Amino acid sequence: MITIGLTGGIGSGKSTVASWFQKHGVPVLDADKIVHHLLKSDASTISKLVHAFGTEILGENGEINRAKLGVRIFHNEDARKLLESIVHPRVVESMKGERAALREAGARLCVWDVPLLLETGFQKFVDEVWVVWVPRDLQILRVLARDKLSLVEVEARIAAQGSLDDKRRLADVVIDNSGSELETERQLEELWRKYR
Repeated sequence: MITIGLTGGIGSGKSTVASWFQKHGVPVLDADKIVHHLLKSDASTISKLVHAFGTEILGENGEINRAKLGVRIFHNEDARKLLESIVHPRVVESMKGERAALREAGARLCVWDVPLLLETGFQKFVDEVWVVWVPRDLQILRVLARDKLSLVEVEARIAAQGSLDDKRRLADVVIDNSGSELETERQLEELWRKYR
Protein backbone atom coordinates (compact mmCIF):
# COMPACT_ATOMS: atom_id res chain seq x y z
CA MET A 1 0.00 0.00 0.00
CA ILE A 2 1.24 3.47 -0.90
CA THR A 3 0.68 6.19 1.69
CA ILE A 4 0.70 9.79 0.51
CA GLY A 5 1.34 12.40 3.18
CA LEU A 6 -0.70 15.45 2.16
CA THR A 7 0.19 18.78 3.70
CA GLY A 8 0.02 22.51 3.03
CA GLY A 9 -0.86 25.52 5.10
CA ILE A 10 -3.84 27.56 6.11
CA GLY A 11 -5.48 28.89 2.93
CA SER A 12 -3.44 26.68 0.59
CA GLY A 13 -6.36 24.50 -0.51
CA LYS A 14 -5.25 21.26 1.11
CA SER A 15 -8.85 20.41 2.03
CA THR A 16 -9.88 20.81 -1.61
CA VAL A 17 -7.18 18.32 -2.65
CA ALA A 18 -8.17 15.90 0.14
CA SER A 19 -11.80 16.08 -1.04
CA TRP A 20 -10.69 15.32 -4.59
CA PHE A 21 -9.01 12.13 -3.39
CA GLN A 22 -12.13 11.12 -1.46
CA LYS A 23 -14.31 11.66 -4.55
CA HIS A 24 -11.99 9.30 -6.41
CA GLY A 25 -12.42 6.58 -3.80
CA VAL A 26 -9.09 7.04 -2.03
CA PRO A 27 -9.33 6.75 1.77
CA VAL A 28 -8.19 9.97 3.49
CA LEU A 29 -7.12 9.74 7.13
CA ASP A 30 -7.53 13.23 8.61
CA ALA A 31 -5.18 14.03 11.50
CA ASP A 32 -7.30 17.00 12.62
CA LYS A 33 -10.40 14.81 12.93
CA ILE A 34 -8.42 12.26 14.95
CA VAL A 35 -7.17 15.02 17.29
CA HIS A 36 -10.75 16.28 17.66
CA HIS A 37 -11.90 12.76 18.58
CA LEU A 38 -9.05 12.31 21.09
CA LEU A 39 -9.85 15.61 22.82
CA LYS A 40 -13.54 14.82 22.90
CA SER A 41 -13.72 11.19 23.96
CA ASP A 42 -10.36 9.50 24.57
CA ALA A 43 -10.14 9.15 28.36
CA SER A 44 -6.40 8.47 28.40
CA THR A 45 -5.57 11.57 26.31
CA ILE A 46 -7.95 13.79 28.30
CA SER A 47 -6.48 12.57 31.58
CA LYS A 48 -2.90 13.28 30.46
CA LEU A 49 -3.83 16.75 29.22
CA VAL A 50 -5.64 17.63 32.45
CA HIS A 51 -2.62 16.42 34.42
CA ALA A 52 -0.33 18.60 32.25
CA PHE A 53 -2.48 21.75 31.93
CA GLY A 54 -5.00 21.65 34.79
CA THR A 55 -8.76 21.29 34.98
CA GLU A 56 -9.31 24.80 33.60
CA ILE A 57 -8.91 23.38 30.06
CA LEU A 58 -12.10 21.34 30.53
CA GLY A 59 -15.50 22.42 29.31
CA GLU A 60 -18.71 21.89 31.27
CA ASN A 61 -19.22 18.53 29.56
CA GLY A 62 -15.86 17.14 30.75
CA GLU A 63 -14.34 17.29 27.28
CA ILE A 64 -11.26 19.33 26.47
CA ASN A 65 -12.27 22.88 25.56
CA ARG A 66 -10.12 23.48 22.48
CA ALA A 67 -10.36 27.27 22.78
CA LYS A 68 -9.12 27.23 26.39
CA LEU A 69 -6.32 24.81 25.50
CA GLY A 70 -5.42 26.94 22.50
CA VAL A 71 -5.00 30.02 24.67
CA ARG A 72 -2.59 28.08 26.91
CA ILE A 73 -0.35 26.92 24.06
CA PHE A 74 -0.61 29.58 21.34
CA HIS A 75 2.21 31.85 22.54
CA ASN A 76 4.00 29.30 24.73
CA GLU A 77 6.48 27.08 22.92
CA ASP A 78 7.08 24.79 25.92
CA ALA A 79 3.35 24.26 26.43
CA ARG A 80 2.87 23.53 22.71
CA LYS A 81 5.67 20.95 22.78
CA LEU A 82 4.15 19.32 25.86
CA LEU A 83 0.76 19.12 24.12
CA GLU A 84 2.37 17.58 21.03
CA SER A 85 4.27 15.01 23.12
CA ILE A 86 0.93 13.83 24.52
CA VAL A 87 -1.25 14.00 21.40
CA HIS A 88 1.01 13.18 18.45
CA PRO A 89 1.92 9.60 19.45
CA ARG A 90 -1.80 8.83 19.84
CA VAL A 91 -2.53 10.33 16.40
CA VAL A 92 0.21 8.24 14.76
CA GLU A 93 -1.02 5.12 16.53
CA SER A 94 -4.58 5.76 15.35
CA MET A 95 -3.57 6.52 11.75
CA LYS A 96 -1.35 3.44 11.58
CA GLY A 97 -4.22 1.32 12.89
CA GLU A 98 -6.64 2.74 10.30
CA ARG A 99 -4.07 2.20 7.54
CA ALA A 100 -3.55 -1.42 8.60
CA ALA A 101 -7.32 -2.00 8.45
CA LEU A 102 -7.46 -0.45 4.97
CA ARG A 103 -4.56 -2.62 3.79
CA GLU A 104 -6.33 -5.67 5.21
CA ALA A 105 -9.45 -4.67 3.24
CA GLY A 106 -7.42 -4.52 0.02
CA ALA A 107 -6.79 -0.78 -0.38
CA ARG A 108 -3.69 0.01 -2.41
CA LEU A 109 -3.46 3.74 -1.70
CA CYS A 110 -4.36 6.02 1.18
CA VAL A 111 -3.76 9.66 2.04
CA TRP A 112 -2.66 10.99 5.41
CA ASP A 113 -4.01 14.55 5.63
CA VAL A 114 -1.69 16.18 8.17
CA PRO A 115 -1.39 19.99 8.31
CA LEU A 116 1.94 19.86 10.19
CA LEU A 117 3.28 16.70 8.51
CA LEU A 118 6.85 17.99 8.16
CA GLU A 119 6.96 19.97 11.41
CA THR A 120 5.91 16.93 13.46
CA GLY A 121 8.09 14.34 11.72
CA PHE A 122 5.06 12.42 10.43
CA GLN A 123 6.73 12.22 6.99
CA LYS A 124 8.67 9.19 8.23
CA PHE A 125 5.38 7.25 8.30
CA VAL A 126 4.43 7.93 4.65
CA ASP A 127 5.88 6.95 1.27
CA GLU A 128 5.58 10.34 -0.43
CA VAL A 129 5.09 13.93 0.71
CA TRP A 130 2.64 16.01 -1.35
CA VAL A 131 2.52 19.73 -0.64
CA VAL A 132 -0.37 21.95 -1.72
CA TRP A 133 1.32 25.25 -2.49
CA VAL A 134 0.22 28.83 -3.17
CA PRO A 135 2.24 32.07 -3.06
CA ARG A 136 2.23 33.70 0.38
CA ASP A 137 0.31 36.79 -0.81
CA LEU A 138 -2.50 34.63 -2.18
CA GLN A 139 -2.49 32.50 0.98
CA ILE A 140 -2.99 35.65 3.09
CA LEU A 141 -5.78 36.96 0.84
CA ARG A 142 -7.64 33.63 0.94
CA VAL A 143 -7.51 33.39 4.72
CA LEU A 144 -8.53 37.03 5.17
CA ALA A 145 -11.57 36.44 2.94
CA ARG A 146 -12.53 33.11 4.49
CA ASP A 147 -11.88 33.47 8.21
CA LYS A 148 -12.57 37.15 8.90
CA LEU A 149 -9.34 37.52 10.85
CA SER A 150 -7.08 40.55 11.02
CA LEU A 151 -3.91 40.62 8.94
CA VAL A 152 -1.83 40.26 12.12
CA GLU A 153 -3.80 37.14 13.15
CA VAL A 154 -3.46 35.61 9.67
CA GLU A 155 0.28 36.23 9.57
CA ALA A 156 0.67 34.70 13.06
CA ARG A 157 -1.18 31.55 11.97
CA ILE A 158 0.88 31.23 8.81
CA ALA A 159 4.09 31.72 10.80
CA ALA A 160 3.01 29.01 13.28
CA GLN A 161 2.62 26.52 10.42
CA GLY A 162 5.88 27.21 8.65
CA SER A 163 6.53 28.52 5.16
CA LEU A 164 4.89 26.82 2.17
CA ASP A 165 8.06 27.59 0.21
CA ASP A 166 10.10 25.59 2.75
CA LYS A 167 7.59 22.73 2.59
CA ARG A 168 7.68 22.84 -1.19
CA ARG A 169 11.44 22.20 -1.16
CA LEU A 170 10.91 19.04 0.92
CA ALA A 171 8.05 17.68 -1.19
CA ASP A 172 8.07 14.70 -3.52
CA VAL A 173 5.08 16.22 -5.34
CA VAL A 174 3.93 19.87 -5.39
CA ILE A 175 0.34 20.74 -6.24
CA ASP A 176 0.29 24.38 -7.39
CA ASN A 177 -3.12 25.62 -6.23
CA SER A 178 -2.60 29.26 -7.19
CA GLY A 179 -4.83 29.02 -10.27
CA SER A 180 -8.41 27.89 -10.72
CA GLU A 181 -9.90 24.78 -9.16
CA LEU A 182 -10.01 23.31 -12.67
CA GLU A 183 -6.24 23.79 -13.05
CA THR A 184 -5.65 22.05 -9.73
CA GLU A 185 -7.91 19.18 -10.78
CA ARG A 186 -5.95 18.80 -14.03
CA GLN A 187 -2.71 18.41 -12.04
CA LEU A 188 -4.36 15.81 -9.81
CA GLU A 189 -5.79 13.89 -12.77
CA GLU A 190 -2.36 13.78 -14.40
CA LEU A 191 -0.82 12.38 -11.20
CA TRP A 192 -3.77 10.01 -10.76
CA ARG A 193 -3.12 8.47 -14.19
CA LYS A 194 0.42 7.62 -13.10
CA TYR A 195 -0.75 6.01 -9.86
CA ARG A 196 -3.50 3.96 -11.48
